Parts: sequence; C-alpha cells; structure tokens
Amino acid sequence: MMKILFTHKQILFPHDTGGKIRVLNLLRHLARWHEIVYLCNLRPGDEAYLPQMAALGLRVEGVPKQDSRRRSARYYGEAVVNLFSPQPFTVARNFDPALKARAAALVGTGAFNLMICDGVQMTPHFVDLPVPKILFQHNAEARLLERHAQHDPTWLRRRYMAAQHSKMCRFEADYGARFDAVIAVSELDRQAFERDYSWRQVRAIDTAVDLDYFQPAGRPEQADRVVFVGSMDWLPNQDGVRFFLEEVWPRIRARRPTATFQVVGRDPPAKLCRFSGSDGIEIAGSVPDVRPYLEEAAVVVVPILVGGGTRLKIYEAMAMGKAVVSTTIGAEGLVYTPGQHLLVADEPAAFAEAVVSLLKAPPFRRHLGAAARRLVNECFSAETVARQFESICRDTLHRLNGRAVSV
Repeated sequence: MMKILFTHKQILFPHDTGGKIRVLNLLRHLARWHEIVYLCNLRPGDEAYLPQMAALGLRVEGVPKQDSRRRSARYYGEAVVNLFSPQPFTVARNFDPALKARAAALVGTGAFNLMICDGVQMTPHFVDLPVPKILFQHNAEARLLERHAQHDPTWLRRRYMAAQHSKMCRFEADYGARFDAVIAVSELDRQAFERDYSWRQVRAIDTAVDLDYFQPAGRPEQADRVVFVGSMDWLPNQDGVRFFLEEVWPRIRARRPTATFQVVGRDPPAKLCRFSGSDGIEIAGSVPDVRPYLEEAAVVVVPILVGGGTRLKIYEAMAMGKAVVSTTIGAEGLVYTPGQHLLVADEPAAFAEAVVSLLKAPPFRRHLGAAARRLVNECFSAETVARQFESICRDTLHRLNGRAVSV
C-alpha cells in the first residue's frame, strides 16, 4: 500500500469543474487501494463538504484561505499588479505560505512515500520537499495562454495573455522539470511537454468517466434541443459559447426555427446572459445535476476555440449516449473516430451544418450516440484510468527506490 500526500488548490465538492471531476474520478478508486491524505486550501463554506471527502476514504488536511472573487475589482487589481511579477497570475494568485508550511510539516513526519501535486500552479508550495514527487498536469498551461493571446476578441486581453504566456513558458519548463515524474492527460500533451520543455519521465493517462453516474435514466429527448455543458467562469468556455451564439446559432435557427439552445454551467458572465430569452436561447447557469439536461438534448455541442488537456464534457455526454459536435480543439487529446463517435467541425458554416444534419436525422444521431457510449464504456471507466494512474505511481517509486511497492 502506498502512503500518498495528494495536494490540490481546493476541495473536490461541489464537483462543478472539469479539474475537480477528473481528480474525483481517480481518487474515489485510489483511496480504496492506498492511504491518501488530501491537502488543500479551504474557502469559506467548504467545511460543509468535508463529510463527502471523508466518504471517499480521504483524510483532509485543510488550510483556510480567502480569495478575491473572480471579476471583482480586487481580482482585476491583482491582475494588474501581476504585470510587474515574474510569476504567472494563476501561480501568484494560488500561492499560500500557510499551505506551504503545512505541507512541509506533514512531509517532515516521514509518513508518506509519495507526494502528488495537482497542477503546475501549485508547485511552488511543494517542489523542494524531500519526498518522491509526481506532477499531475491537466493542461499544457502555456499553450492554453498562447491560444487565448491568439483568439481573444479584445486587444487588451490578447496583450495580457501574451505576457502571461511568456511567463508561463519559463515557469512551466522550470518547475515541471523538478518533479520525479509528470502525468499528462493525453498523449498530445505528453509529447508537447517532452518537446517544448525537455521534461523526462512523462506518462499519459486516458480521460475517465464515472460510468455509474453518467448513464441514461430513460428521460425523453427534446426535439431540436441543443445543449452545452461546462463551467461558465472558465474563459475558454465563455469564448466558445460566444463564438457559437454569434456565428453558429443564427445559421442553425435559419434552417431549424424550432431549435433551442441551453447553456448549462456555473457563473455565466453578463455578456452571455444578455442572449438568454431570445432566439430559443436559455442561459441556465448553475444546476444541481447536469444529467437531465444532457439526456434531454438532441445534440450536445463543444464549440471550444481555446483549450488544453482534454474535455471531460465530451466523454460524459458520450456516456449518456448523446450525439456530439465539437471543434478540433474541443476534442483534442481524446480517443475517437470522427464520424463514428462524434462529428468535428471548425468553421461556423460547417459546425452549423453538422448540428442541423443531426437534428434532421434522429436515426443517425441515435446511431452516433450509441457508438459513442460503447466506446466510453469499453475503454474509459474511472476505475480503468485509476489503475493507469496507480501504475505510474508505483513505477516511479520503483525507479527511485529500487524496489517494488506492494498493493
């Protein structure tokens, strides 16, 4: 049995972001096989979720932290001040001396034979600790910022993202190289880390789905219903939905006037909420359970223009038996066959055509959804991917310690 200190910036509940869901899918199984202490910051209200963390088999070590609220005056002030810092904004924003001290104290007990750091943004807390260390990297962060700098609609944000990209390139290359191994979430990211940063000991795992949770419940599909599901406080989702609303949706409505579009996800910004209530558009915002929205969808769309890592939302929709239309970047890093498991289109006219073709042909979209569900069920269960993750951890310790770790 391994004794693991798993470090994260936040608690895993509510599981309303792709990063939380990815970790939750892994830890619900790893915690059955190994002893795991979960170290994170606790924000106001997080204490209410500690019983759910304990139910996973995790012992939580929480360090209180109060962040500025996204899109608040303080948040933007911090972003401006960061112009004069060598560290990327996400790194500086997440740093907490109290969390770093608690990590050092825990490692100092000698109780752990492995530490896992979730995300390069958190590495300054843990990189110098005297314990075998693995970086779990959900995104190629510098590439994500580069794409923002290329595609953001506003000049000022493009300039800011370009500066952040330069900082992140240096930071990511330096701090990732200090870990004993890196776990990427796609083969594409693994290759990029080795090519761009000369990182060694980089391994990739697949994208996992909780198949016990994401399965059809028999709720009827709504004719001509198009749905997007994703956290709307994440900039790539905002940009993708804006692109869809402004450039794709009018083309769909022109050919399919009865079509409706739902945007499901927490904290949508005002610039997108203004679309709600017209042209069949509903900005639903936060919901307690995304599954009813997915199941009622005729088509699920992932119109992402900027991204890194992999999109859990695609495999979750596929697990529900849904026909999916995605951009190339939206489906980047995932294993699938275009035209067999989902449709891929990048230009507005082609994306609209793909959606309309599915709305007009129920047998075709049911066939596509069934094939997608088979793929996910056969290859990408959470337990299967947790075993991949576990194997990398054991191999890393074997390499460092010269001995196998028993399970």
